[in-house]
Amino acid sequence: MPKHILIVDDLADVTAVFQYYFESMGYRVSVAGNGEQALALEAADPADLVISDLSMPGMSGRDLVMQLRRRRAQLPIIMMSGYAGDEPLIHGCTSFLVKPVNLALLNRQVEEMLAQEGGGEAEAGG
Repeated sequence: MPKHILIVDDLADVTAVFQYYFESMGYRVSVAGNGEQALALEAADPADLVISDLSMPGMSGRDLVMQLRRRRAQLPIIMMSGYAGDEPLIHGCTSFLVKPVNLALLNRQVEEMLAQEGGGEAEAGG
C-alpha cells in the first residue's frame, strides 16, 4: 500500500504541484488548504508524513504542528516557509525547508523520513 502524504498550504498552485509530483512518485496524497482542514483529514485518514506551510490564514503551521504532535508524537512533519529566519520559531517539526522548495531535495527528505518511520524500504508503492 502506498505511503500517504498530507500536504497543507493555502496556495492552491503549491498544493497542486506537490500533489502531482508525489502522486507521480507513487505516493497517495491528500491536500488541505488550512490547518483546520488538515486536522480533519488527518483524523479521518492518518498520514504517514505531513508537509505544511508555516504562514496560513486561521491556524498557522506552528499551531498545526502542536495539534498534530498531541495526537501523534512521532509523525514526520516537514515545515516550509518563504523566510529562512522562521526556522527557529518552529518547534516539533522534523525538518524545515525554505520556499521555493527544490522538489528533488524535498523528495529525498520524504523518502528518508518514511524509511525511518517504517524501518524498511523507502519505496512509495510498497
